[in-house]
Amino acid sequence: MKKALITAGHKRLGRAIALALAEAGFDVAIQYRRDPHAADEVVAAAHALGRRAIALQAELTDSAALPRLAAAAAEHLGGLSLLVLAAASYDLTPIAALDTAQLDLAFAQNARAPVALALAAHPFLSASGDGRVVMLGDLAAQIPFHGYLAHSMAKAALHAAVRGLAAELAPDVTVNAIVPGAVLRPDDLPESVWQRLLDIVPQGQLMAADPGAGSRAIAETVVYLSQCSRFVTGSFLTVDGGRTASW
Repeated sequence: MKKALITAGHKRLGRAIALALAEAGFDVAIQYRRDPHAADEVVAAAHALGRRAIALQAELTDSAALPRLAAAAAEHLGGLSLLVLAAASYDLTPIAALDTAQLDLAFAQNARAPVALALAAHPFLSASGDGRVVMLGDLAAQIPFHGYLAHSMAKAALHAAVRGLAAELAPDVTVNAIVPGAVLRPDDLPESVWQRLLDIVPQGQLMAADPGAGSRAIAETVVYLSQCSRFVTGSFLTVDGGRTASW
């Protein structure tokens, strides 16, 4: 059974992941919050590959919506074997103005929602006989980014959840995470700043020559985690072009 639900599967990394999974033989359910047109484009691309696909609108911070999302994906696809949690927020929270509301929102989007959806999908993943969860972590969980404390804290909580869920959901479901580096330029980041970042990444020249190289690397790693030995669980695969290996 190759049936996947991808959160934020209509844009950016989620889109690349969804299309790579469809190419690898997965039927796909694409969760989106806004922009149904973009979600429908991914569905059409999956259909062109001969895959079953559906776009499902859901607000991931609405806890009541998550069981419905998991059930709808499983019903349309005829089961669910893979959950890819690609949705995330990345909001600037300067320390001088940081408040509890910002912390609560960052945790709701980047930690609580992924964990809650994984738990909601657990019965379907377990029933597939090869259930897998792949989360997108963050380098900020290891070393907090300046100006992004709320995001960094929430991603650190998500990293803890990867290990905890891997232990709690075994042996029926594996849980792993990918830790991306600079793989896709944020929409609000000037090109000049992005280029300076790529200059300090050992393999940054690959991204400079081909802006889609980083996204494909993430997508290919998801495909690997969807079919590798089930002995691989509770693991973090860093995909950052060697950034954290540099001095």
